[in-house]
Amino acid sequence: MNSPAKTLWGSLGLVAVALALSGFTTTTLDPDQAEIVTADVAHFWQAFDDAAQAPPDQRTAVYTREYIDLASPGLKDIIPHKFVSPQAFSDYVEAHRDFYGKARPYIQQVVDQKAAVADAFRRLKALYPDIRFPKHVYFIVGRHNMGGTSSDDGIILAAEMYTAMPGAPYSYPNMPPSIVPFKVLHETVHFNQTVQPEGVDAPLLQNTVLEGMADFIASLVLPQPAVRQYTDRWQYGCAHEAELAARFLKDEDATRMEPWMYTYEPDTGWPPDMGYWMGYRIDQTYYTQAHDKTAALRAMLGVTNFKAFLTASDYPAKAPACEPEHPADSH
Repeated sequence: MNSPAKTLWGSLGLVAVALALSGFTTTTLDPDQAEIVTADVAHFWQAFDDAAQAPPDQRTAVYTREYIDLASPGLKDIIPHKFVSPQAFSDYVEAHRDFYGKARPYIQQVVDQKAAVADAFRRLKALYPDIRFPKHVYFIVGRHNMGGTSSDDGIILAAEMYTAMPGAPYSYPNMPPSIVPFKVLHETVHFNQTVQPEGVDAPLLQNTVLEGMADFIASLVLPQPAVRQYTDRWQYGCAHEAELAARFLKDEDATRMEPWMYTYEPDTGWPPDMGYWMGYRIDQTYYTQAHDKTAALRAMLGVTNFKAFLTASDYPAKAPACEPEHPADSH
């Protein structure tokens, strides 16, 4: 990526599914009770098609009547934050009608991940029986300004953000439909953490451990996606781990996340979000040394003293060989 200026990824929610509106409160210990809701996507396409037949000054009314007014609880939760208003939403979609038309089959592939998400939940339950699941996972269509979040009603994923098309130029925020189950597990791990990532208001060490933990635990049941958003981090990280670890140990108390996460600063020469990778390595080091893996997961999810956790991990001295993880045999 050769961007001329720093880009703020995290505030848009494009890369990380971590800046939640709030933690979901309706949960279940039974993964089969987690409902995956796709009705909003069907409503969007009905509105999209009907708006094309309506005069321009009536299109906002079509989106309001056929999509926004029929919103699921999850979609209702994000409308004030991400849609702004029915007019703003309608104007955006109509201005980018060509994009949505081309993305349509890939948005369907996102919807088709429903069974894979359900299977990923079962595998996570087998790995850690105490895990709590959202009662709902909502697939919605937004205005290209969030990848996903959570609310009291569950996890909400904007399907248009997972529509990287074959042959299209590489774009860090855009990811393929196949990444969706991993992203849902990432957000599920966040909800099970005693402390939540707090963006720019928390120490770097805290956000790094928590974000890396969500990726690491997800990778114990699903392969970490083989897309550039992840592979670039591993290729750079493994080649420069000693210098990255030394820099991180100097920066760990900072409340400025740059250049580690939530932003991209090309001048560093780093791929975006290397803090996620660093957190993964810290959590991986702690877990690898544990004899009782279930107890280790419980301790990780419950961590509140992040300096003590870093010390207990003995990272980087005890770090395992640097290579992408393979899913654990949790059956």
